[in-house]
Amino acid sequence: MRDKNMKTMNDLFILEGMKESVVLAGHRGLTRNVQFVNISDTPDIIQFLDRNHLLLTTGYAFNDNIQLMCELIKQMHELNCSGMVIKINRFLKELPTEVKLLADDLAFPIIDLPTKHTLGEVSRHILNYLNDHEAEQLYYALHVQKEFSDMMIKGYSLNALIEQLGHFLTRPTLLLNHRGEKIAHSHDFRMDSMKIVEEEIIRKIKEDLVAAREGSTFKIPSREHQSISTFPVQTKRQHPSMLVIFDSLTLPYPSSQMAIEQAGNVISFTIIKEQAIEENSRLLKNNFFDDLIEKRIHSDEEILSRANYYGLQENMNNICIVCTVDPKGQNYEALQLYERKVGELFNNIYDTLEDEIIHGNMDGILFTKEKYFVIILQFPNFNEDDLNEVTEFINVCQQNLQLDYSISFGVSNAVHSLRDIPTAFYEAVEAIMSGYEMNKLGFINFYKTKELEELLNVIPKKDLKALYENTLKSLAYPKTKEDQELIKTIQVFLDSQCEISETSRRLFVHRNTVKYRIEKAEDLLNCSFRDPADSLRIRVALIIEQLLNEKE
Repeated sequence: MRDKNMKTMNDLFILEGMKESVVLAGHRGLTRNVQFVNISDTPDIIQFLDRNHLLLTTGYAFNDNIQLMCELIKQMHELNCSGMVIKINRFLKELPTEVKLLADDLAFPIIDLPTKHTLGEVSRHILNYLNDHEAEQLYYALHVQKEFSDMMIKGYSLNALIEQLGHFLTRPTLLLNHRGEKIAHSHDFRMDSMKIVEEEIIRKIKEDLVAAREGSTFKIPSREHQSISTFPVQTKRQHPSMLVIFDSLTLPYPSSQMAIEQAGNVISFTIIKEQAIEENSRLLKNNFFDDLIEKRIHSDEEILSRANYYGLQENMNNICIVCTVDPKGQNYEALQLYERKVGELFNNIYDTLEDEIIHGNMDGILFTKEKYFVIILQFPNFNEDDLNEVTEFINVCQQNLQLDYSISFGVSNAVHSLRDIPTAFYEAVEAIMSGYEMNKLGFINFYKTKELEELLNVIPKKDLKALYENTLKSLAYPKTKEDQELIKTIQVFLDSQCEISETSRRLFVHRNTVKYRIEKAEDLLNCSFRDPADSLRIRVALIIEQLLNEKE
């Protein structure tokens, strides 16, 4: 009858030396209990053995005396000894067939110990394991770590690793990402009753993600006497993934928090490996976006095909949001000295924006181009409600990003074709640059089409002055009262859509006076105000006059 609190022969294989040993016979007896270890090569060893004793020997006493070995095995079996660990290659070279048949028949385990390990060394490991709970837990944790490392090297999936962890701990086990979304679970959650519990657990963790990421214990409302504990699993992301384990405070011996941590380390490496694959996919996605913006894709079919692959749909309204770290401030200057910190900051911003797209339930795709993070949001029909949604989304993103460094956003107008996304991108970048020109930091700026005055302000003053003088000729700098009245009349006439009656009413003069002044102005300027091209030139000249006066 096996004592559940006692170690078995099977349990010893996690120990140094024993883990490389091979069971030669009596496999069915590996459930025999072990309480003590004896080392001996004398023929009369049976006098010193007792129930649940394990014998370690080189086999010297049985060299050329197989019957003596068989007799000892029978006697040890009658005493209910644990088994025999023997260095077969030292003297016997191989286990005799007669001995093997007897051991198999009695379910008496005979184990071959590699010659590189001494009997004393193995005995010490076993006795420490049997008598020291902490040492046992350490051995078990190292065993778990080795098992998981082997699985990782062989390419086992996260699902397989979590299934194995659940098996080791004999507890339902979940792996969640940093957002509290399920990555993998043990087979326990395939039952209908546990599917409901799984949903409840995920809900509970999402309610307090900060505590869950740090490692915490939660009660499950539907299961009064059970709790779950979270264990952080560090990855390349800013926030850790999480192992979720049922009743981890009462793990079956020799499982321990240490074993969970060792398994968590291997799971961490596996996630990081998968994240590296994701980063390669991200690079390909960004290459597509760069080709699109720089107009290196020449056919609509290729644009549509590659855009669809990355989640962008045709016949949608597209809004481009560009985000960047403000290139000013003491923290930013210090940041430039540490390339690693720059990489970490950019990864954190990318992860946060990705999280917010998911949390905000936005139909959006995230790209990067040079120093910019670019979000393309798509809407079937872009209206005022959608604009408000975009504004709220950007505000939330900015609040979650504004920590040690200020972050600014530029937002484009809506464009209606995938081919026009480059236009939207440059509008969003221009919106950011406009904010910087006004010495703003940590801002959200929506692109607006430049007014004529803004466009003219870009032109050098000497060129504006030349255009002004060539257009208005002698009326460019009116000195007499008559010239000033002519300029005033031209301005009002053009503002009145060239209607003489309306101009007369606005100037409080007779319509014949207006008619006379207009005819005279047309003669002086050699133009017709009713001609669209002439009318445009005169209108632009009058705007330039205001700009020149403001500059002076």
